[in-house]
Amino acid sequence: MPPGTHAVLVYDSEERKQDALFSHLKVGGKYDDLVYICSEETPAEAEGAMKKFGIDVDERKSEGTLEVKSYDEVYIVKGNVDSPAIIKGFSDLAYKDSERGYGMRASGEMSCFFDNNKVPELVKYEQDLHRKFSFPAMGLCGYNLVKMANSGSLEVLWPILKAHALVIMTGPNGSFALKPEEVDARDAEKTMGVAEGSFSPS
Repeated sequence: MPPGTHAVLVYDSEERKQDALFSHLKVGGKYDDLVYICSEETPAEAEGAMKKFGIDVDERKSEGTLEVKSYDEVYIVKGNVDSPAIIKGFSDLAYKDSERGYGMRASGEMSCFFDNNKVPELVKYEQDLHRKFSFPAMGLCGYNLVKMANSGSLEVLWPILKAHALVIMTGPNGSFALKPEEVDARDAEKTMGVAEGSFSPS
């Protein structure tokens, strides 16, 4: 994944989520600052899972190269989604890291937007970020397909995919990583094990 990449992950289980989002962080080198935003578990639970995955949580935190935050510290603060403020926060951190010779890798769980009925704000935020970040970082946004379906929000799947430079889908029938223009709805449905027509572009 080249610097500046804004990528999206669509998953259907905690195991597959952690495998992809944690792997994105784990491949970061000694001079990469790692940022994880959680919304399906607490920061403490996420850190525990990271340790089991093989990420040196305690060492990185002592070095100041790992930050694990809750969604309500970053994405939905006091009930509001402020897209420019969120992006500025990531940008400021990325440039701060850059000044000390570090890169930045970020992984974020986006379920909080569906849980809190903030789907239009979510789509705007993703589109505001653009496919290539305006700051020196690599980001992977994680989408729980079950949460999306249960909230009746599958219609935003394609706008969200198109807001990213790389689409990763991982489900019961395999996984793939493609540019959004290369994603075929039927192949995606087969990969994720859902009924034909579930991902029909609107």
